[in-house]
Amino acid sequence: MTQRPLVSIVTPVYNGSNFIEELIVSVRDQTYPNIEHIIIDDGSTDGGKTVEILKKYPHLRWWTRANKGQYATLNEGFREAKGDWVTTISHDDRYYDNTAIEALVHHAETHPKADVVHGATRFIDPDGYPYAMQRRHKYPLWVLPYHFFVWHCSLIVRTTSLRQHDLYFNEALKFTGDGDWTLRMMGAGLKFSMVDRIIADWRRHPEQTTTRADVDPKVHEAREAERIRYRDLYQRNNFLRAIVKFWLSIERFWRIGSAFARGYRRKNGEWISPSDRARDTQAKGDTR
Repeated sequence: MTQRPLVSIVTPVYNGSNFIEELIVSVRDQTYPNIEHIIIDDGSTDGGKTVEILKKYPHLRWWTRANKGQYATLNEGFREAKGDWVTTISHDDRYYDNTAIEALVHHAETHPKADVVHGATRFIDPDGYPYAMQRRHKYPLWVLPYHFFVWHCSLIVRTTSLRQHDLYFNEALKFTGDGDWTLRMMGAGLKFSMVDRIIADWRRHPEQTTTRADVDPKVHEAREAERIRYRDLYQRNNFLRAIVKFWLSIERFWRIGSAFARGYRRKNGEWISPSDRARDTQAKGDTR
């Protein structure tokens, strides 16, 4: 019986003890049988908490060394990967279910010309609950530079194609490297093919770089400089940008209406689910 393709999953981690174990388990429990999970501890300074978690899982291929940064660490993992397909998922994210990798590989096997196979990404809060309003994921590929819908945690890339075109991360970037990487794959002519299902959960929380840029002026300034570079490189067609912006505004109104129809309501800037509203009502009644 022919062995199925090896999938290498690369995860950089820095002070990630809060979430890394949930990710490790979500990879370990995949039904797909041929996975190597590479985790590189990028010089964590949390008193050994992250490393102690890694030591608990002998199936991992992991090591620790001095800090080099997220994208340098990803490139190190990609160069060490032994898989036919390679991907990355951050330490604070997780796979949507235990058949996510199986779905990607099955699609790759039935679409042999594909270089990049991707699915949808669900967005979750720090506690792992999905947000009421989720992004759509089915767009023509030309939309990608103007509206990002192919997330790194929900794709696999053919390793030979990645190495042939030298499609590693730009280590000079700190905020927009994921988008830059995906768009360079698109620009190099790699063939994208989509699985119409959710693959991974992307978590938003206060400790991540993206969130810190919303509150730290210096970090915010650095992020804005990278965004300007990104627009100059990839969003040069003002007409297409305007079309996509207009369409997304329509979609946003549709999502708000859909969330409202499902019983969600806004409270303190957040969407509150019907079950949370019921608990709040019960709590208020209990205090009377």
